[in-house]
Amino acid sequence: MSAFSRFRSFEALDSCHIKIQFHLDELAVLLERISQGNLTPDDRKKAEAIEVFFSSTAKNHHAMEEDVVFPSLLLSDDPETVAKVRDLIEDHFWIEKYWLDLSPVLKTIGNGSEEIALGKLSKTVKLFHDLCSYHIECEESMIYPQAKAALNSMQAHNGLN
Repeated sequence: MSAFSRFRSFEALDSCHIKIQFHLDELAVLLERISQGNLTPDDRKKAEAIEVFFSSTAKNHHAMEEDVVFPSLLLSDDPETVAKVRDLIEDHFWIEKYWLDLSPVLKTIGNGSEEIALGKLSKTVKLFHDLCSYHIECEESMIYPQAKAALNSMQAHNGLN
C-alpha cells in the first residue's frame, strides 16, 4: 500500500500553506524593521520564530509533499502534470537553498546582532518570499486539486468514502 493510499486528508497541508504565508509576511515586516534600524526585542523573537518555523514545519511540509503527494502525480498520463510536479520539486530545492542563506541571519538577529548585510538579505528575502508564494499558488491551483481527486477516487474505489 503506497503512502498516498494511506493518506487521508489535505487539511494539514492546506493549513501549513496558510502558516507559511503568515511567516513569509512576518519576514517581510521584519526586513522593513531591519532596514529602518528599529529592531525591538519582539522583532528578535519574531526572527527566532520565523527561523524555527521554516527550519522545521515548512521543511517537513515539503518532505510530506515529496513523499506522499507528488509520487502518484509523477505517474500521471498528463505530461503537463508531470512537468509541473517536477518544477515543484525543483522549487523545493531552491526554497531550501535560499533558506540556508536566510536561516543563519535570522538566528544572528535573534541572538541580538546588529551586523546585518542588508542588501544581500533584502535580495534573498525577496527571492524566498516570491518563490514560496508562487509555489503555494501552483500547488493549490493545480496539483492539490488533482491529488485530492485522485485520493477521492482511490478511496471510493476501495470503499473508504
